[in-house]
Amino acid sequence: MKAYSAGLFLLLACALLPACAGLQIGGGGDSPSAVAMTSHAQVRQTIDRLIAAYEAKDSRGFSELVSERYTGEAAILETAVRRDFSANHNLAIRYTVNNITLDDGGKAFAAITFTRSWTDVKTARTMNETRETSLVFIRENGTYRLYSQNVPPLFGLH
Repeated sequence: MKAYSAGLFLLLACALLPACAGLQIGGGGDSPSAVAMTSHAQVRQTIDRLIAAYEAKDSRGFSELVSERYTGEAAILETAVRRDFSANHNLAIRYTVNNITLDDGGKAFAAITFTRSWTDVKTARTMNETRETSLVFIRENGTYRLYSQNVPPLFGLH
């Protein structure tokens, strides 16, 4: 009888343990690394949307992605971006993220290398430059928005 009970216990253990392998005990929230990966993807998405609006000369779409608390004063950035739109054609930006760092206060710091090209309206010359900069984003209403940009600015050349 003991051998039968031990065999039955072993059979049940083998059958039930794999089913419990996915069971999460305690918490129930996402792991810190999963949250960071999601936030990194959201920051990249905001950069992509900012660049798409900039290249399309969509000032409204661009402004929606800039925080009202922008440290360089949003109105000055908006004016500089509008000058870019009127002074240049064929705006194009390609970038590579070098690093994204998150803090506990809802900010994300992105270091990027970018290549920007444009055609000057007055001279019809096409210009290219490759530079490095960093952008700071702040999470507002579930979306990362541009909070500041270091020199050289990615947006607002003029």
